[in-house]
Amino acid sequence: MILKILRYILGYVLVEINGFAPERLLNLLIKEEIVIWDVKQTENGYSFNIGRKNLINIKPFLQKTNIKLKIIKKYGLPFIFRRNKRRAAFALGSLIFIVIIYTLSLFIWEVNVTGEDHLIAEEILKYIENNYIPLGTLKSDVDCAELENKLRNDFPEISWISCELKGTGLTISLEEGIPPAKNENNNITGDIIAVKNAKITKMITRQGTPIAKVNDKVKKGDILISGTIYIYDDNNEIMETNYIPADGDVYGKTSYKYNDYIDLSYYEKEYTDKSQRYITLFFMDYCITPYLPKIDNDNFDTYTQIHKLRLFHNFYLPIGYKETVNTPYNLKSLTRSKDEATQILNKRLDKKIKEFEQNGLEIVKNNVKIEEENNRIVARGKITVIESIAGFRKTGDNNE
Repeated sequence: MILKILRYILGYVLVEINGFAPERLLNLLIKEEIVIWDVKQTENGYSFNIGRKNLINIKPFLQKTNIKLKIIKKYGLPFIFRRNKRRAAFALGSLIFIVIIYTLSLFIWEVNVTGEDHLIAEEILKYIENNYIPLGTLKSDVDCAELENKLRNDFPEISWISCELKGTGLTISLEEGIPPAKNENNNITGDIIAVKNAKITKMITRQGTPIAKVNDKVKKGDILISGTIYIYDDNNEIMETNYIPADGDVYGKTSYKYNDYIDLSYYEKEYTDKSQRYITLFFMDYCITPYLPKIDNDNFDTYTQIHKLRLFHNFYLPIGYKETVNTPYNLKSLTRSKDEATQILNKRLDKKIKEFEQNGLEIVKNNVKIEEENNRIVARGKITVIESIAGFRKTGDNNE
């Protein structure tokens, strides 16, 4: 098999010889150790295969034996290249294109995040590209299982996540859920501490020694439940010290400052019909804009849509174009009434309170007041809530 491949690479021909005593030529070739193969007898003489270079070397023997040689067929790459000499540039270009495509296929050029919340998905996408997998990362350097674990640690609101690498794209599918109320610390010894200043309203100790009690005011970092157990002897002296992972639930009353405002005088955009569109070509980080239109208006909104070249469903390439649309607008000065401004601030405050409730916080008191100040309506005050204030700190670790 290897010999056949080698002969094809070097090139060989099928020839036919005829004349008086063609056997004499065959004997001379054997004597001079010129390789021929597949020798067959024909009506006019003999046919056989011979290497391209040896075909030139047998000319003296043909003259000596007065034998005529006829080339029947040519085989091998040298003859293919010769026949397609005019297409060499096309063949070379095709080969270079294949090499470039193969090289680009070794990298990640697209990261997609799908989830229930579009804003969360966009946030995770930016976080991944900035911290873990920037575009152009080798696929061999990406560990999907490790990436899933890192994202679970960095985004506790994610209840399920899956990373899949196909073609030159990385797809991350996620589902949001309620984050766990506490971390399971297993056999890691440590204390339950306060993660913020609060007044304790409820406390349940499952394991460890309670240090604080209900109605105590604690500061951030104070130990609430100690994981250090002292064993005393009959003389009330410490005989032995054991360390365990403290466990329990502690709730406290905390306050959040709330500040918001809305101006009575404001500007509204009035868009014109003179939108301008232009195309920017890009390859990786290199961009070129063939034509950049001039915008007469100083105020305009820009919308850009990126189109990447994709050979197959998941085979993205760092080549494409950006379609940009600039829409000019004029600013129109308007004034809203105090009642309108107050209604807007109340809606924002209600939305904030609902967010607290969705996160498991119990609203105790809403001490936010709305008043006029310097041509604006201001909402300022405190929202008092009851929430979990328990955090875990390992033994010997002074940081939360």
